[in-house]
Amino acid sequence: MSHLLHGEKSSAEQNYFVFVGIFIAVYAAGTILPLNATPHYYNRMSRVWNWTEILLTLQGISFIVRTRNFKPRQAATALLLGAVCLVSLFRDPRTAEIIVTGICTAVTFYAGCILFELTAEENRSERIGVICGIRSFLFGAAVSVPLALVNVIYLSMSRPVHISDVLLSTVFALKPAIAEEVVFHFYLLAYAYFLLRKKPDSRTKTMYIYALLVIPRELLHYPDLFARSPGMAVLMTAVNCLLFGLPMAFLMKRKNLQAAVGMHWFVDFIRFAAGF
Repeated sequence: MSHLLHGEKSSAEQNYFVFVGIFIAVYAAGTILPLNATPHYYNRMSRVWNWTEILLTLQGISFIVRTRNFKPRQAATALLLGAVCLVSLFRDPRTAEIIVTGICTAVTFYAGCILFELTAEENRSERIGVICGIRSFLFGAAVSVPLALVNVIYLSMSRPVHISDVLLSTVFALKPAIAEEVVFHFYLLAYAYFLLRKKPDSRTKTMYIYALLVIPRELLHYPDLFARSPGMAVLMTAVNCLLFGLPMAFLMKRKNLQAAVGMHWFVDFIRFAAGF
C-alpha cells in the first residue's frame, strides 16, 4: 500500500481543505438548485444527502482500487452493514436512495478499514469480539438517554407524541444509526487521519478531525431550512452539532463504531417509537 502514500505527504493538509471545498460546492448546489430540477427527490435534504453519499462512495472506491489488496473479513462485515441498511425498504418508498445508502455504507466501511491501516492508527472498531461489541453498543445507548429525551421533547413541540410499534422502531432505527455512523464518523475519521498523517498531534489537528466528523453530517439535515431561513439553519446546525454530532463523534474517536452506533440507534429508536 506504500504507493498510495508516495508523493502525497506534502499536500495532505491542503487536500483536507480541497475536500471541504468540494463538499461545500455540492451542498450549495443542492440547496440553491430549484427542487423541480430534480423531481425524483422530494426535498433538498434527500438530494444533498444522496449526492454526498455518492461523492463519498466514489472516493472510497478510488482508495479500494488503488490499494489492490482484498480483505475478505472486512469485506464480509462491510456487506453485512450495507445489507442491514436495506431494512428501510420496508418503511420508506425511496428505494433508489436507500440502495445508494446501503452501497455507500459497505464501500466506506471497507475503505475506512484500509485507511486506518495506511495511517497505522488504531482501528478500535475491529477485532474487539462480539461480546465487547455488544457492550460498547449498550454503553452508547445508555449514555444517549438524555439526548433521546431532549430530542423527543423538542419534536413534541410541533406535533403530539404518538406511540408506534416498538419492534419495528427497533429495527428501522438500525439504518440511520449504522449508515450515518459508518459513513460520516468511521470513514471520515479514517480519512481525516489519512489526510493529516504528517501533522503533529495538537489541538489544531484534533479540531480539524472533529470539524470533519461533526459539521458536514449536521449540515446535511438543513438544506431546506437554509433555503427558507439561513439564520435559523445556522442556529439549528450549531445546536445539533453540540447536542448530537459532537457526542457521537467523540464516542467514535475515543471508543469505537459500536458505541457510536448504539448512541445513534437509541436516539432514533425513541424518536420512531414516539411517532416522529
